[in-house]
Amino acid sequence: MNKAEVPARPGPDGGPGLVTMRMIRLFVALRRGGILAQRRRFGLSETEWRIMAQLGETAPLSLNGLGEAMLQDRGQLSRAVKAMVERGLLTRERKPGGPEIEIGLSDEGRALHARMFDWVIERDRLLTAGFAEADTAVLWRLLDAMLGRAQAMMEEEQRLGEG
Repeated sequence: MNKAEVPARPGPDGGPGLVTMRMIRLFVALRRGGILAQRRRFGLSETEWRIMAQLGETAPLSLNGLGEAMLQDRGQLSRAVKAMVERGLLTRERKPGGPEIEIGLSDEGRALHARMFDWVIERDRLLTAGFAEADTAVLWRLLDAMLGRAQAMMEEEQRLGEG
């Protein structure tokens, strides 16, 4: 079946029913609302929020490791980390036996991360409120399948880009 033979599935607004476009719109709405809430509730910029979230899962990390995990520029991360250390949210310690610095959460940072995590759980609960358990199970199954396909598509692009 070629592109011209693929049946169009109109979306609710009458335009093409592209799942990816609706998912992007959902992501953008969640991101915008999240950025506003992150600043208001926790006093964190988007970059600071992402640093806290990453270190909450995988601390300690070097600045290079943090940059790789977040796919973000080292310079911008370095400035944010420095400011967060000054605010008492992060620690910076020289890695034993080498010049590398390890970045981790301070006690205050761990307490903030716990509050962040509680908020994320509540936000997810509000987003899915009223969904039947069976619908949620279908949603998870579909998202898992789409994530797997997206990963395979990315790996194919990486492979083609290397050749």
